[in-house]
Amino acid sequence: MTGGWLFLVLAVGGCSLTGVHGISGNGARRFYLTKPVVPGNQAAGACASGFHMGSRFELTDPSLLAYDTALGLTTDDSGAGPPSAAAVYDPPGPSGWVRTGGGSQYSDPAGAPGSAFTNCSAWSAASHEAFGTVAFLTDRFGAPLWDGRSHHCDETFHVWCVENRVSPPESEPGERRHGRRRRGDGDE
Repeated sequence: MTGGWLFLVLAVGGCSLTGVHGISGNGARRFYLTKPVVPGNQAAGACASGFHMGSRFELTDPSLLAYDTALGLTTDDSGAGPPSAAAVYDPPGPSGWVRTGGGSQYSDPAGAPGSAFTNCSAWSAASHEAFGTVAFLTDRFGAPLWDGRSHHCDETFHVWCVENRVSPPESEPGERRHGRRRRGDGDE
């Protein structure tokens, strides 16, 4: 019976490893959708300290991230995860400005759903003639997880934010990592 109690203690203790209220996951990089809405020219500065405006490529697989419900927008049934377009909400709904990974772009003559190349001139424009990319999680199983489209930069949306990551220190040439020798380190 002692093994059963030990398992219970470890399981309960493991549930609190994150140590921060509103965060699921165990050491995963956090992300959230801002509660306030901003025009395109304010998107890059809308995230809390320790976070930055997320790129669509950082957000591609939310299962590798932990949604911060304390900082982020939640919906009636979002639980510990991010909100999706699964229900009708007041505008703008659970969608937000997102970085594109491309060059400064503000025109989108086609306005095609799913396009992700406009960025309010690198998030500096808030005019009706400029466009930026807004992304949202879809509400269909089997469909792509994310979708998005261009919107006028003077419209207001939430912003997708991702936790800053501190890079590990660079290792010195010949330094061992994780107790293993790199090929050529004294192998003869």
